[in-house]
Amino acid sequence: MNISELIKKKLESNQTVLTEFESKNLLKEIGIPIPEQELAISKEETVSIAKRIGFPVVLKLMAEDIVHKSDSGAVKLNIKNEEETTKAYDELMKIPSQNEKSISVQKMASEPITELIIGMTTDAQFGPALMFGIGGILVELLEDVSFRIAPITEYDAREQIHEIKGFPILDGYRGKPKADIDAIVNVLLKISDLVTEHEEINEMDLNPVFIYEKGLICVDARIILKKPEKKD
Repeated sequence: MNISELIKKKLESNQTVLTEFESKNLLKEIGIPIPEQELAISKEETVSIAKRIGFPVVLKLMAEDIVHKSDSGAVKLNIKNEEETTKAYDELMKIPSQNEKSISVQKMASEPITELIIGMTTDAQFGPALMFGIGGILVELLEDVSFRIAPITEYDAREQIHEIKGFPILDGYRGKPKADIDAIVNVLLKISDLVTEHEEINEMDLNPVFIYEKGLICVDARIILKKPEKKD
């Protein structure tokens, strides 16, 4: 299913929030790296997928009404074998939800240089605004983010990256490896193109994005669509 079809299907069923699984599949469609992931609806299927993907894996509970998964305990990290997979599955399925539940089985990503946040919000006056900063749990505390109105150029993207106070972390601070700035630029440009082309997208939150010396990977993502205008 391509991006236009996915958006159309969600809006026709009166849904504006894409699950993490759907959001990351959409990102994969535009060439943004994500961990290998598959959806399971039973314990046996979860174990089977985990073995196929290869341990360690991450299990995440997918349900329409569970948005902040970490806060509700809906994420199980660094699962190393079948026994741990079974235990994690049982614990995840006990989490209350009004919606249909499934389990996203994902390859555990390796430790990054740092975590990033890349996002987009819709400004009432200017339209889609891209956000970039140091991500993970510190983003709300530090509020170290920069913004640009889409569409952006490569020059805009590089300027936006250099603008944050945390840029030294990406530039080899205290002997740490230097982050792949070109990979970040590439993602910002892809997101800019996506939200410019698909005006139905209201918000995007890619957090965390793991950045490495070579490449990056989007570990978690959330996409929210605009509510369709009611026709008279």
